[in-house]
Amino acid sequence: MLGVIFFAVMVDLIGFGIVLPLLPFYASSFGASPFVIALLASVFSIAQFITAPLLGGLTDRIGRRPVFLACTLISCLAYIGLAHADNLLMVFLARIFAGIGAGKIGIAQAIIADSTPPEQRARGMGMVGAAFGLGMILGPVLGGLLTGPNPAAPNYHLPALAAALASFCALGFALWRLKETHPPGRAQAGGMPSRNPLRGLDKIGPIALALILVQFFINFVFAQIEVLFPLFTADRFGWHAFEVGIAFTFIGIIVLTMQGGLIGPLSRRFGESLLLRIGIVGLAFGTLIVAWVVNVPMLGLSILFTATSFAMINPSLASLISRAAAPEHQGITLGAAQGLAALGRVLGPLLGGLLYEAVSPEAPYLVGGVLLLLTLLVFYKPMRRVGRGAEP
Repeated sequence: MLGVIFFAVMVDLIGFGIVLPLLPFYASSFGASPFVIALLASVFSIAQFITAPLLGGLTDRIGRRPVFLACTLISCLAYIGLAHADNLLMVFLARIFAGIGAGKIGIAQAIIADSTPPEQRARGMGMVGAAFGLGMILGPVLGGLLTGPNPAAPNYHLPALAAALASFCALGFALWRLKETHPPGRAQAGGMPSRNPLRGLDKIGPIALALILVQFFINFVFAQIEVLFPLFTADRFGWHAFEVGIAFTFIGIIVLTMQGGLIGPLSRRFGESLLLRIGIVGLAFGTLIVAWVVNVPMLGLSILFTATSFAMINPSLASLISRAAAPEHQGITLGAAQGLAALGRVLGPLLGGLLYEAVSPEAPYLVGGVLLLLTLLVFYKPMRRVGRGAEP
């Protein structure tokens, strides 16, 4: 089952990677400012924030497979809509539906939690990260090539259609191979989930909740880096979608190396809690040095620290959260975690866009780095306690 979910998520994330480097430039072609571009990223995450916990709870009731398939179909339709957008409103609508479809990541984590014993869960969660890494290796390169190297005559429609094709292929593969890991008979009795996206919090214990709050702040900061990176490199180095796609491919290689091969041995040797704390320090360093980037090698150093640290943090957090959740609440706990992470990705780009326009291109990175260090300071003792309590 791990191999099936890995391949299905990887193919779908290739589509995500195809459109990621070109979205800021696509929005700019309709006259969007940096803040509006940040808002475009935020509506994606708003949709994910609202729907991810609902989808997670729904999988606990009707099973993982049908909801995963529905999310993949929604992603496919969203990319088709993006390909045919002829105004900024249509771009926003396409990203809202893409955010709903992104709920499949939390569902994939729930499938892995169903299929793995606790001591192997970090490795299983790392496979989702490895799928993301492969998607980010292949997708941005394809997106950059399909957009074209000439910024004066970019093709934004063909990459979106290619992304739709990737999601359609993922849907077909999942229909063929994905089996149910949480039959409806195992779910709790009850009706449909509440429309409150924070509903799952009342079922989450203090250990998992502490980790979810850490995840919120990490995603708050990382979203600024991800969303503003194309604009920053365009202002600083004159880059466009082609060059940004190559940079995202570099990030994908780092993520694949860490989550596809290293995270399992590292988690067994050091434990997820220590990896989480080390990752926060590395992410803060990689974020802060952006303020002093004056050439491409320095930018590469920042990317190296940022991508490696984030790749270390994600599976460690997901593993600890899943291990702290009761078996009957895996879906709703991981869905709530994804929802609050999405809330961080809503608020982070909005603050970053304001700082970018009102202060300087470096300001979001300075503020983000400081916020990460404060997060480590505030949650340091709970994270150590979580590590002792969650480690076998």
